[in-house]
Amino acid sequence: MSAWLLLGFGLGPAALGVLTSDVLAHLDAAVSVGLGTLGVFVGLALVPRARGAAPLVGAALIESGSAVAIVFGATAFLLTAQRVPLTSPMLLVALSLGAAAGASSASASFDGQHDDGHHAPHVADLDDVLPIVVAAAAAGFAGTTGPNWTAATMLPIMIGVACGTIGLLLFERTTGAAERAVYVLGVLALIGGSCAYAGVSPLLAGLCAGVFWRNMPGRADAVIGGDLRKFQHPLVVLLVVVAGAQTIVGPLPLLLFVTFVVFRLSGKVIGGLCAARVAPTLAGEVLGAYLVSPGVIGIAIALNVHQIAPAAGSAVISATAAGALVFDVLSTVVSPAEPA
Repeated sequence: MSAWLLLGFGLGPAALGVLTSDVLAHLDAAVSVGLGTLGVFVGLALVPRARGAAPLVGAALIESGSAVAIVFGATAFLLTAQRVPLTSPMLLVALSLGAAAGASSASASFDGQHDDGHHAPHVADLDDVLPIVVAAAAAGFAGTTGPNWTAATMLPIMIGVACGTIGLLLFERTTGAAERAVYVLGVLALIGGSCAYAGVSPLLAGLCAGVFWRNMPGRADAVIGGDLRKFQHPLVVLLVVVAGAQTIVGPLPLLLFVTFVVFRLSGKVIGGLCAARVAPTLAGEVLGAYLVSPGVIGIAIALNVHQIAPAAGSAVISATAAGALVFDVLSTVVSPAEPA
């Protein structure tokens, strides 16, 4: 991921200028589809009926919530200390940075591949949910008529369920792989396009669609999961390159970058220790090592903020992208080998 971030920055307006602002604007529709697809992956990874799921869900909420709260509080405090008024745009920045910090690398284990007693990957799957919801709610601060958290959270949920219902009806009637791929891409485009038009989070809409498919009878989750694997890597590369291209350098991004790195690490450590107490099957040191890896969800959250409020989102995406580089390097040092 680091290489693609650096490539995007090098090609972006702040460096060589190959990816100009106009080019990035034209890529906005593809970014929305990519964000919705990532949300679907997170939703498909949720298996609430699995044995022992409740303690892991609680552990994931505590772990990610600790990071969100600590980074949000630190950001708000430091902005106030710098005499930056906490208006709606700055609250959006603080909440969004906290949400990006709460996410961790997830393995999208919707096929049950982690049901082997090693629960740290399960927590990494589950701890993206709260940050996505917080980031969607934070979008309410971007409204011109004042905060509207209800619309910012309920609209993507309704879009996700509606598109999930459409997909469920289509996927069950497909007779060939080519026809199915067209339907899958069409539903993903519908999720991303609807959210872009409404100015809400495609991540949350995709998450709700994924949860819907995962928990409905039939084979919709297997169909969408199998086809999404083909598009996962190109979409992730697109999102990371665009994030790198939209990175800027300045006093506010630098302040947010330092806050993100220092307090995200603190939040993950504290959250991991608390999570290990809630779920005794978790090994604290293994959990912490898994959660160091940044993943792409944090960058996706920052991209979504940039779509909704470009002025505030530029600083958030810059801090998150630079922070992801730091944690990507750190994860290569502390991450354990994959459990056998």
